Amino acid sequence: MIVKEGELPGIGKKYSLVTENGDTIVVVIHHTGKREIYYFEDDSEEPEAVIELTDEEARTLGTILVGALFQPTSDEEKIGFLMKHLAFEWIKIPENSFLCGKSIKELEIRKKFGVIIVAIIRDGNVIVSPSPLFQLQPGDTIVVVGSLENIKNFLKAVEEKKS
Repeated sequence: MIVKEGELPGIGKKYSLVTENGDTIVVVIHHTGKREIYYFEDDSEEPEAVIELTDEEARTLGTILVGALFQPTSDEEKIGFLMKHLAFEWIKIPENSFLCGKSIKELEIRKKFGVIIVAIIRDGNVIVSPSPLFQLQPGDTIVVVGSLENIKNFLKAVEEKKS
């Protein structure tokens, strides 16, 4: 981005910036505090839009633009935040497990353990977002998501409890 600054004798200052897509935004700041914003598409001689702002309006808009009121979060930041708080685990259901022959709904895994079954691998097939009525069988691999602590507690229950 290119930003140019210039003096406007008797008026104030002029700032011009060319955006990534080639448009130009010109901001004129008057000594009185009034602001004028001109928007030019590409290399157009005439502005597509002109906005006049009082000093207070300009400062409010500037506060918004600088991110003082709201800071957007990038996808990378969101993913990083989630990965710090979420854990995924693949658990192969052993023979005689309390999970065998019961539906996800019947087991109330989410309610009892705070984990969610997001996928099941059975005979090489992946069932994503299985129905609550889906019955688990020995040898199924369930993919669960939850907090690390909840997943550890669920793993412990799977290893200890037999039907």
